[in-house]
Amino acid sequence: MRKISLLFTALLLLCFAGTSMAYLQVGSEAPDFELVDLEGKKVRLSDFKGQVIILKLGTTWCPDCVGQTADLMKMGPFLKEHDAVLVDVFIQETRSSVRKYFKGKEFAMPVVALLDDGQAHRAYQVYLIPRLVIIDQQFRIVHDGLRLSAEAMQDKIAELEPPSQQNPTNLLENNTPLPPPQ
Repeated sequence: MRKISLLFTALLLLCFAGTSMAYLQVGSEAPDFELVDLEGKKVRLSDFKGQVIILKLGTTWCPDCVGQTADLMKMGPFLKEHDAVLVDVFIQETRSSVRKYFKGKEFAMPVVALLDDGQAHRAYQVYLIPRLVIIDQQFRIVHDGLRLSAEAMQDKIAELEPPSQQNPTNLLENNTPLPPPQ
């Protein structure tokens, strides 16, 4: 029981850690992995090559992970406009807990919820959560670190677009939302 308590305390401290830790070099190719979605279908991260990928690694219970999801929901119209997909990888979670987490949430951009079996955790060296990685259309790392504000994320993604396609979008614009992942 003491070991479980110590492990829980350590995880909680990691969840609230505020320092930025990046393990993958910006410009390097993103590590690929294959995980199952909430329906049991196998999905590879590289399936989204050609799109901007927002890779979030976290849990349903971490306050900063929940806050990062809220920021991403606000950015939905901007992300949809920039052909971005949110790949939300849940570490040590069950299908039912993730479904419950998404219940009532609506996203304006495509969202793929995946259950980690350890592949993503190892490939991205996840020690602090939420881990946020932005991957460009060529499958290269643009950003790797902890929670990122909506404004900072918008700036990084806007830099990926050719200048003629840049179009400022109000983060709170109300577009028709997509249903939560099933």
